[in-house]
Amino acid sequence: MGSLFEYISWRGDISLADVPTTPVDTLIFSLLSYVDFTGIVPQNTEQAVRLGDAIEQWLTAPHVEKTAFERNHTLLLRAVKDTVRFGDLPVTAARKIHDRTAGIQFGALAFLLPGQTVFIAFEGTDDSLVGWKEDLRMSYECPVPGHLKAAEYTFEIANAFPLRRLLLGGHSKGGNLALYAAVKGDRSYRHRIAALYNHDGPGFCDDTVNTPTYREMQPRIVTYLPASSIVAVLLEHDNNYKIVKSSNKGILQHDGYSWEVQGGNFVRSEERSPLGKKTEAVIARFLRETTPEHRRQFVETLFQLLEASEEDSVTGLGKQKSLRNILRAYTGLAPEVREMLSQTVSKLNQVRRTVTREQRDAIDEKTDA
Repeated sequence: MGSLFEYISWRGDISLADVPTTPVDTLIFSLLSYVDFTGIVPQNTEQAVRLGDAIEQWLTAPHVEKTAFERNHTLLLRAVKDTVRFGDLPVTAARKIHDRTAGIQFGALAFLLPGQTVFIAFEGTDDSLVGWKEDLRMSYECPVPGHLKAAEYTFEIANAFPLRRLLLGGHSKGGNLALYAAVKGDRSYRHRIAALYNHDGPGFCDDTVNTPTYREMQPRIVTYLPASSIVAVLLEHDNNYKIVKSSNKGILQHDGYSWEVQGGNFVRSEERSPLGKKTEAVIARFLRETTPEHRRQFVETLFQLLEASEEDSVTGLGKQKSLRNILRAYTGLAPEVREMLSQTVSKLNQVRRTVTREQRDAIDEKTDA
């Protein structure tokens, strides 16, 4: 089976006007939104630049790649830069926000496609602590700041291009932001959303997926998740999804670059993996048996410790100095707060053991029958 990069080599010389947007194209647009084009792609919607030219300028500057995911972004940029299909597309309205005080990590990019269409791509979670904290806030709070910004951005793009139909998409948290913008955003643009592509994005902590507006939008929502997905089954989610194969194992399947491709489609899998099913059951039970307030206290305290590391990124937490700072902050917590952290971790382990036992018993009963 092929990869995303092999797809680009195969389809790169064919424009979107000749062969319309494929499922793999939607993932590529979503992944491109992770790239920080600040100062290269205009922030305002009155101007646009050719994507290939923007990439050429981006590549001339030095960049620090802290993760394999970030290294793949650079490979993606090099792969699409000189293609007709992607490199010739106009892009506009590049946004990138990291604000620890406001608690928001947000990125978005608008691709102007042939056929009077605009693809609005939302960035998923990056390596920043503020991004991971916003993710965990979703377990007890909706909307989070990123939700509101996504709805605001979609409204802006819809007004700037009133004659264009809208395609929305995102990978990881970006898929969740696209869903929020479509379902909870201004209703004036809702009828113009032709499709929404959610690539392994999490659900919601409230009843969003059960609302009339969501049901109205549901036929236009396409959700992809890998067999061992952990992210897409977080919180309240829609069970109408397409399972894709990945070259990675376990949680690493969340990496969209690992998804297997055949033609313009993803290679499908028959069912979720045992790990995926177990993880979904553990998370669902844990959320049922803890209150939103308890989860809020846990997340706030956890990130109080992580932020004491004086690091801005998750990858920086492994440094000896960072670990010492975290330990020092932990010992400074009030005894009852340390107890709350311990009880929450114990609760999660208890739920994991219970689910494991129940699934084992179910297999035994099926075997005996």
